[in-house]
Amino acid sequence: MENEPVFYPDFAHPASQLSAFSLCIDVFIISLKNGEIVKFKPNDIAHFKEWLNRFKVRDVAVNDGLSHTHRTTNLSEAPNGFFNLIKRSKRK
Repeated sequence: MENEPVFYPDFAHPASQLSAFSLCIDVFIISLKNGEIVKFKPNDIAHFKEWLNRFKVRDVAVNDGLSHTHRTTNLSEAPNGFFNLIKRSKRK
């Protein structure tokens, strides 16, 4: 990757500044490491995506960046099921 261009043609940001991306129809939504969000519509979608993957820019469609162990449990579900919740409330 030493000879790999760090800039993609017509894209103003080097690969080292890119944090993550998402593809929406034909437009890439790209998160920069400084927190800025930019949009880019390349002439060749597949080629640009390959370039992002070569530089290991995270694809949020594949990896949302959240650790599975730190996800919040679904608090909308009753711990013992919906019907047990109804039974407990009727006992009062």
